Amino acid sequence: MLLLSCIQLFSQNTNFKSIMQQQSEKYSSYNFNTDAQFDSLRVAELNGHLSETKINAISTSTCVLNKRVLGWHPYWVGSTYTNYQWNLLSDLVYFDYTVSSSTGNNTNSSFAWSTASVVTVAKANGTKIHICATMFSSHSTFWASSSAQTTFINNIVSLLNARGGNGVNIDFEGMGGSDNAPFVTFMTNLNNALNTANPAYQLSVCLYSVDWSTTFNIPALNNIVDFYTIMGYDYYYSGSAQAGPTSPLYNYQTGYNYTVSKSITAYIKAGATPSKILMGLPYYGREWEVATNTTPANTTGAFNSSRTLDYVATNTTTYSAANKKWEANCYSPYYAYLNGTNWRHCFIDDVYSLGRKYDMVNQRGLGGIGIWALGYDNTTTAYWTLIQNKFSNCAPIVCNDSIFDMGGPTRNYYDNEKYNYTLSAPTGSLVKLQFKSFNTEQSFDSLSIYNGTSTLSPLIGSYTGTNSPGIIVSSGQYLTLKYKSDGSTNFSGFKAIKSCISPSVTTNINSILNSQQSITAYPNPTTGQLTIKLDALSETPLTTYTIKIITILGEVILSETTNNQYLTLNIFNFSNGIYFIKVYQNQQLIGTTKLIKE
Repeated sequence: MLLLSCIQLFSQNTNFKSIMQQQSEKYSSYNFNTDAQFDSLRVAELNGHLSETKINAISTSTCVLNKRVLGWHPYWVGSTYTNYQWNLLSDLVYFDYTVSSSTGNNTNSSFAWSTASVVTVAKANGTKIHICATMFSSHSTFWASSSAQTTFINNIVSLLNARGGNGVNIDFEGMGGSDNAPFVTFMTNLNNALNTANPAYQLSVCLYSVDWSTTFNIPALNNIVDFYTIMGYDYYYSGSAQAGPTSPLYNYQTGYNYTVSKSITAYIKAGATPSKILMGLPYYGREWEVATNTTPANTTGAFNSSRTLDYVATNTTTYSAANKKWEANCYSPYYAYLNGTNWRHCFIDDVYSLGRKYDMVNQRGLGGIGIWALGYDNTTTAYWTLIQNKFSNCAPIVCNDSIFDMGGPTRNYYDNEKYNYTLSAPTGSLVKLQFKSFNTEQSFDSLSIYNGTSTLSPLIGSYTGTNSPGIIVSSGQYLTLKYKSDGSTNFSGFKAIKSCISPSVTTNINSILNSQQSITAYPNPTTGQLTIKLDALSETPLTTYTIKIITILGEVILSETTNNQYLTLNIFNFSNGIYFIKVYQNQQLIGTTKLIKE
């Protein structure tokens, strides 16, 4: 049973350190052992603005998660766990047991799993608890020492047994292709030992955002994992030559196109089951001194630092609404301000941009999310509310929304994509999807739309090339989209606006129909060939009539005049759905009937 977690991007760059490694090394150097000591340190780090407000809403909410929400709790966030909303946190990972590569023992004196209050409180609230074990170098030493591996495995089992834990999270960073085989062997042995000790124990491991050197054998790991978590951050890091988003949903720059959406696609293509994937996302961003107030801006090297959501929220003079900007390509906010005579750019998510990433988790059918790190949002409930609104049975239906392919509003989609997701409307309403643009590789990349909750529902149509669906309206509460792209050549994809509409127009037209002259349309439903019989013309054959076919939204898409009783039309190019045939005499409506194209 394996929980795979945390993807780190620059594994081949010897100068790169992940946010986890940087902060682990920083805070372990203090040799603090209590929440109170780390609370005092946080006061200093937040420029003295530490909020002591307790936001405990955990006992009043009855919402139940429908996705897994995992969060890493670093020991240095102190007592922030008193503000965690436990009903919205399925798994807590206590960070970190620092592994000695030569002995397997823990070398971090601040690791307080055995006595940590957060572990006690998490268990009391029904949240699963895991240990995070880290190793940032000397992996070959560890692989060469069976005694070190055995010691580590025995220690982890003992720690889990002592506190009734649920599993261990392996965060071994800086590995390369030569570590592929020994890592699988180690993980297999660890998994076997955990299953022997307690079949309910889970094993988790941090994976890199981009597996540059094929470090991870996903097909082998997928046979023993319960789920994965991709660490969707550090795409732009402390050593980046340009300031950019820590967690870009879409491409910030066309020359560097590694993003959250691409990481998901890459691991699914490698063999990871989508429902086993958790997407790790940041409660922090990064700030650089930059050469100019343009985007993308080159970093000067004079200053860079990570910034938590809490830090930004408690330093509102610097991180003000006036200084806040929006980068539309990657869907990320950032702050631009002068520090003396030098510009600084701070890219950090807010509720909206993080919510769009959560939407992608739902769109791609992933198992949930991971948070680095809990406590970094300590001064607000907004991010707990966001989790509730995206991943629980209390989630509201969003009617007015923009829908993109995985390339977003301005970039191309990726190769090797394949996913389905369902759009919904409130009870009594219909889903309207209006496509603003559509461009895929003809015959190879396509979008199919189904009239219902799944791909087993009636197919409305399949679209490829520049054959846009136009306007699609469901006959009930749901539309399901199925998208796929092949292994080469991609285009701008699609952009659409989703809304919810009332079906009352159907009721109104049906009531009008009862008082009007008869029209017969057959076959109805039709796949494309349609004959219309005008009963009134049998009595007045020399009269000219205008026949219009109209969408459920009132858009006229065909207009013909005739003085014959029968009119045959080809409507093969119509999108599947519900239409209305209206007949006019001297611009006066004299008849209406409903038409179904399928």
